[in-house]
Amino acid sequence: MSVPPFVLYLIVYFSKRRDSMDIRNITLEFVNVFIYIESIRHTVKFFNTERGICMTFAKVEKLPVNYKTAEDFERFAAQGNAELSMLDEFQLSLIESDDDTLFYGIYMDKELAARMALTFVNEQRDNTFYPPKGYVEISKLEVLPAYQGNRLGSSLVEFVQSFAKPVRTKARVNSEAFWTRLNFKDSSKKEDSLSVMTWQPTK
Repeated sequence: MSVPPFVLYLIVYFSKRRDSMDIRNITLEFVNVFIYIESIRHTVKFFNTERGICMTFAKVEKLPVNYKTAEDFERFAAQGNAELSMLDEFQLSLIESDDDTLFYGIYMDKELAARMALTFVNEQRDNTFYPPKGYVEISKLEVLPAYQGNRLGSSLVEFVQSFAKPVRTKARVNSEAFWTRLNFKDSSKKEDSLSVMTWQPTK
């Protein structure tokens, strides 16, 4: 069984301080640090590097529609999955404003490491949920190969779930397990030969 990264972080932290702290203070500080990490667990991430496990903050940001972001998307087109390329859609959004579709991503080391497109569907166009509620659709979610394995994809999805609105996506082949781990359900519908998976907030 693997040890959660934050536990390793705490072990190293307290092993360095054990000579200057008595057991009661260690216990109290351990609890305080644990509570703090739990409170920020949706933003703090433990990042695998050649030096080992590092702690960093993975902040989900709305991507500006400009030529700098277009360059970032060109890198995704070159390094990522061709099926997930959003370069054409993004270049079109540079010309035509589309308030229904927004782009979000996570930067690591000042490089766009993960990104997705969100489409906001209103109640009148909702043919997925019954009764119709309106929902957010996640599409073209992708993490660059160099940054995979650090929960960046999960962080993007959890960010959308924090809106407390129904969510749907079309799961690519062999990605169903990823969405299931994030509590998405198979709707038994197919679109473009892909499984439509949905998530709804708990009441």
